[in-house]
Amino acid sequence: MTGFGLFAVLLGLVGLLWKLKPVPLPLFCYLIPMVLTTIGVLPSQDPLYQLFSEQLLPVCLVLLLLGTDLMGIARLGPLALGMMLLGSLGTVLGGLISFKLYGRWLPEGSWGAVGALAGSWIGGSANLLAVKESLGVPDSLIGPIVIVDAAIAYSWMGLLLWASAWQERWNRLLRATSGPSPSGHPGRALQSRHPFGGLVAGISLSLLISLGAQGVSRQLPDAGVINSSGWTILIVTTAALFLSLTPLRKLEGAGISRVGTFALYLLLASIGARADFRAIAQAPLFLALGLTWITIHGMVILAGGSLLKAPLGLIATASQAAIGGVVSAPIVGAAYEQNLSGVGLLMAVLGNLLGTPCGILTAWLARLLG
Repeated sequence: MTGFGLFAVLLGLVGLLWKLKPVPLPLFCYLIPMVLTTIGVLPSQDPLYQLFSEQLLPVCLVLLLLGTDLMGIARLGPLALGMMLLGSLGTVLGGLISFKLYGRWLPEGSWGAVGALAGSWIGGSANLLAVKESLGVPDSLIGPIVIVDAAIAYSWMGLLLWASAWQERWNRLLRATSGPSPSGHPGRALQSRHPFGGLVAGISLSLLISLGAQGVSRQLPDAGVINSSGWTILIVTTAALFLSLTPLRKLEGAGISRVGTFALYLLLASIGARADFRAIAQAPLFLALGLTWITIHGMVILAGGSLLKAPLGLIATASQAAIGGVVSAPIVGAAYEQNLSGVGLLMAVLGNLLGTPCGILTAWLARLLG
């Protein structure tokens, strides 16, 4: 099965999962194609996979970032921003310390996989794929990472939800300050009078930015761990964030981020189809690394929150934003206090911006440690 037939199978699979919405959706988008490749239904190698990695990912990033509410993030205030940065720092430090402890038993090149997981936890699946392509992480190392990503992140979310019962004691003990309450609707609350025209304009703009970035990146030299794909990702990310400060951000009202998310899942399915199911045998080692990692993250953000006298709800929301993402962070925030739902969403959007550079930084430092 190649070409159009392969594309139709992946598209149909992602479309079905998109309709059913299993939790966690990214994990199913990755694992099911992996199983289909293992049993011989899908090919493990095909030019379509490389085409997706080179052409689809930059377009996805523009579609996802063009509607970013940078002004809303700025209105979070210093305490919330500080907690989100602490959460991201805890994720980076946790990855480095864990890799130092377990790296000798992990496969060669696992420093890149650690960077990809850091990018995923701080940002999301788009950041995982962006770091993977930037660093050239082997497909064989992505399977265990996806499993650890889902298993640890959702377990951590459960722990944070359970801890909401202790917030009054924590806040009273530390005499915690009040959390932020941003005005207006958080995130991407935009509407469009002409959604179809907006979608066409958003996709066309994303394609132009992607092609332009690829042309520029071919002229730039490799810089350390960053290859040509990495330059492309950095350029399209910068361009999308700059344009989000202009009236072009209104294109989000047409739903371009939903198109970007669907395309992202399609790309994730193509990467799963390249993987070998036997890579799952490495998952126990990576799970041990992940458990140590999340413990260090928790210690860092709790210690920092104590020093800043942050309420437990804000600490938990920032932690989930730095580990989970735009879906789970508002849920955790709302479990503590209703107004923290919007705060969690904006924190997670900030995580989307920090995920790729933090992931690349983690990988670079991990390689030095290794």
